[in-house]
Amino acid sequence: MRAVIIGCGTGGQGRAGRHSIAYAHALSMKRSAGLVHLAAAATRTPRNAEAFASEFPGTTMYSDYREMLTVEAPYFVSVCAFPPEREEMVMAAIAAGAKIILAEKPFALNAASAHRMLDAAESAGARIFVNFQRRYGAPFAAAYDAIHSGMIGRLSSVHVVHPGTGFINFGPHLLDTAAGWLAPRNPVRAFAAIHWSDSEKYQGVAIEEQLLGTVHFDDGARLIVESGEHTPSLCTILRADGDQGFVELVLSPEEGDIGTLRGFSAKSGAIKCPVADENFHHGTIETNLYFDRLFMDILAHHKAGDPSRVDAKIALQGIEMLEKWSISAKENRIIDW
Repeated sequence: MRAVIIGCGTGGQGRAGRHSIAYAHALSMKRSAGLVHLAAAATRTPRNAEAFASEFPGTTMYSDYREMLTVEAPYFVSVCAFPPEREEMVMAAIAAGAKIILAEKPFALNAASAHRMLDAAESAGARIFVNFQRRYGAPFAAAYDAIHSGMIGRLSSVHVVHPGTGFINFGPHLLDTAAGWLAPRNPVRAFAAIHWSDSEKYQGVAIEEQLLGTVHFDDGARLIVESGEHTPSLCTILRADGDQGFVELVLSPEEGDIGTLRGFSAKSGAIKCPVADENFHHGTIETNLYFDRLFMDILAHHKAGDPSRVDAKIALQGIEMLEKWSISAKENRIIDW
């Protein structure tokens, strides 16, 4: 399977798996046991091209991704460039005949953009996946299972505390986790207050200095999200409360903690992380672990033709939440779904 990557970012030796996302994509391709061959990558920055080619020898480098798509005719396209350009790049990949598109998050900046890409992919017989690799981490899977098995009873609320500004960077991972915990409930209304930065942007997108957003669901449950310079430092990054217990994921466990996951259930006692050497970002030893699992999973589901845990359709609700919070804050009103 011939693959290319659009957008390489800054790099250097050993960047794969250490938050240089194009390197993580490329490393998983390299580890795919011959299922995927990385043929080429595109970046506008010569220094980035040189670093990427040094890390992954034999990769043909392009400065124009459209030329690369035409010449290479890939089956698999990873889109790692900044959010404002992702729709254009995904559409170009579909038009070039690609059948698998793995997009970074958020794969769209609004719901209309997401639907355009999904409609185009369906018409062309292609599939779009989104890099929510934490779904493949043991602490996240254990928390999901604890909630959906009823271990903490009836779920009443989920709290997200995003550390620092720029929710569009790390926040989509947290929102995706929260939405998974709350599924299959349907959102009914949203409300938010946002203090926008006058000058700061992240990857071409305006960021908030402070955000407080809520979503109410059809069964009475709610989601509360806080992000910004003044987030409460003692709060855990993700917490779900039920009428018989709680589950929470901590970003950096303190000394003596079992792992990233902790909780309590009146039914069965303490909830423990099944694999202590997997944390919020990756495995302690293997830093590309979650992404490798995601990569092999989408290949398997694409071959089988059945849904994957990271199909782009699952990202729609998070995109809708962000969009509705923005509208609510600007218009100072509740937004119905």
